[in-house]
This record gives sequence, C-alpha cells and structure tokens, in this order.
Amino acid sequence: MNKKNLFISNLAWNHYDFLKVIKILNSHNIKGLDLAPIKINKNWSLAIKESIKFNKTLNKFGLKVNAIQGIFYNTSFNLFNLDKSKSKKLEKHIEKLLIISKIFKCNKLILGSSNFRDRGKLSMSEANHLFISFFKKIIPLLKKNKISICFEPIPKEYGENYLNTTNDIVYIIKRLKSKWFGINFDTSLFHYEKFDKKKFLNQKKYIKNIQISEKKFKHFLKPSKNNILFCKLMRREKKINNLSLEIISKKTEFKKLSTSLKNLKRLFNQ
Repeated sequence: MNKKNLFISNLAWNHYDFLKVIKILNSHNIKGLDLAPIKINKNWSLAIKESIKFNKTLNKFGLKVNAIQGIFYNTSFNLFNLDKSKSKKLEKHIEKLLIISKIFKCNKLILGSSNFRDRGKLSMSEANHLFISFFKKIIPLLKKNKISICFEPIPKEYGENYLNTTNDIVYIIKRLKSKWFGINFDTSLFHYEKFDKKKFLNQKKYIKNIQISEKKFKHFLKPSKNNILFCKLMRREKKINNLSLEIISKKTEFKKLSTSLKNLKRLFNQ
C-alpha cells in the first residue's frame, strides 16, 4: 500500500481563521488545499493580488494547492447564453484563472456546480454541441499553460441539469480529443446510489482529480458505507496518490474539522 497525499478544500472553514486551521492541517500531515479563490478574496477583481499574498502564507507553512475549484462562483457567466461582450469577458476570466493556477503552481482547474453550465431549456444534444465547441477553442491555451480542466459530474438531486454522471463527461472528453480534459471525481455521486467499483475502474483513465465528501458536504464525522468502500479501493490504487476531502462550512468548527481529518487518515491507514 502506497501512502497517499491528502488534501482538503478551503470551503471547510471561515478564511479569517486560516492561521489557526493551519495548525490542525499540519498536525494531521495534510499536504495542502483544493482552493476556491473567491474564498480568500472579496471578489474576482482582487483574485490575482490576493492569490500572490496567500501563496506566500502557504509556502511558509509547507502547504501546496492540489486543484483550483469554484472557478465561476460569484460570476454571471453562462456558457449557453453568451453574446460577443460576454464572450470577451469570459476569455479574460479564463486567462485570470490560468494566472492564478500559475501562482500556486497548480495544473488542475475544477468545473463544478455553477450557473455556468445551466443548460436551461436547451436539449442535451444542443448543450453538448455548444459545450464541446467552446472548450475546443481553448485547448491551445490549456496546452500552452499545461493546465487541465476537470469536469465534475453532479447528481440531479443537487439541482444540476447538465453533466450529472461520469458517463456524460466521458462522452464530452472523447469528443474533445485532448489530454487537457478529465473528470473531477467527487464521491457525492454515491450520495444517492451505490458505489459502482467496475464502472469506476473502467473510467479511471479519465479521472484527473478525486474529492471525497459526505452527503450535503457535511463534516466527515461518520463516513458513509460508500465512502468507506471507496477509500478501501483507493488504498490499493498505486497510480492514484492525491485525494482531497471536501467539506462545505461557513463557519470554522475546529473540533469537527480535526475529527474529519482524523477519520480520513484512518481510512487510509495513515
């Protein structure tokens, strides 16, 4: 069994408590963060400046950024409703995301739940056409910067109407025909169905990032049966070394945070 590099999303606490949170992360040998930039900034206009500042803090305490998430949070972009003006603004935003990734020496962007991919009344085939066309255009930019975009499948139960399953995303990736796209595999997929080991192994080659989460993204206090089975499988996976815990909490609950990390480590025998 190879030892895993364990990370956690910075959505798990109030950012103003981060210096106190660092002590907990270090005590549990957490390697770093899946980072939502807007969590450390008041708005996107400050994102680059604040990222440079925050990166110095991470470096000081030996923490790394595994992936950038929440990349369209608190924006008005919708891929399926772009005019010329919005398209230019979107291009600028993507350029900003690439700069932020470079600041943190991170090569993964996660496209998760947001207004950005709400297809509205479009049919699935219409949405797929627009989605594929857009991301094909930015392949040269991703290649130049050596940064991948990880599409996250999110169950319909969370209010999403597009890219709900890994099958949906594999379909998109095959048509993009580029190594700069992959799956952000979040175990939220198992919140409403059983863990399908065979399906996971068959699609493993498309997975570029893994996040482990409980239902409603609560603290990892009593890991679900599916998460226990998934972590058991991951312990044996030699080619998968980085895994992240995703918790969403507006306030910092230090005891719950520490217990969550302890439980995560226990599932990996670390």
